[in-house]
Amino acid sequence: MSTPDISTKLSDIPSKLKDVTKPIIYLGVGLILLGILSIVSPNVAGMTVGVMVGILLLLSGILRTTFAWIATSWGSMLLRFALGVLAIVAGGVMIFQPETGLDAITLVVMVFLIADGLTQILISLRLPPGAGGIWVMVGGALSLLLGVLIWRQWPVSGEIAVGILVGVKLIMDGVAMIAVAGAVRAMGKALSS
Repeated sequence: MSTPDISTKLSDIPSKLKDVTKPIIYLGVGLILLGILSIVSPNVAGMTVGVMVGILLLLSGILRTTFAWIATSWGSMLLRFALGVLAIVAGGVMIFQPETGLDAITLVVMVFLIADGLTQILISLRLPPGAGGIWVMVGGALSLLLGVLIWRQWPVSGEIAVGILVGVKLIMDGVAMIAVAGAVRAMGKALSS
């Protein structure tokens, strides 16, 4: 039994990496397009975020109340049931009056952007040179900046800020994904030559 020639295996790396990174590039392009759509129509994007959170809360509440009977004691069952009802009411408010809950969502987005920005900056510092780390860092710095900007304007920022900021974040994430996929492809070509 003969072993395959290593040069043959190395020559396959670029095509295999191209196949592996293609979905990442498509996802990056999709995120960029969604980000542009969010920036072009920030009111719709902000309201959509509000309604989506409402739907999730409503579904969560329905599940909590439905399965409250699984609790091991009456007190626990009543608490689970009450939390389920609270989630249903909060979800209903978010679905039917999303602007009411957008201040709370703006606060959550602000905290997320600050935490995500710091995390991306730290991750970018650990990436090897040429692996797209600069784009991850730029995306992290932008997230951090956007989070601080919301903080300075909250609660005035509301639905427009949520729509614009989510759009900018989606665009930066898309650019970072495309850059990292491109760097992986370049490394594959360098390995095979």
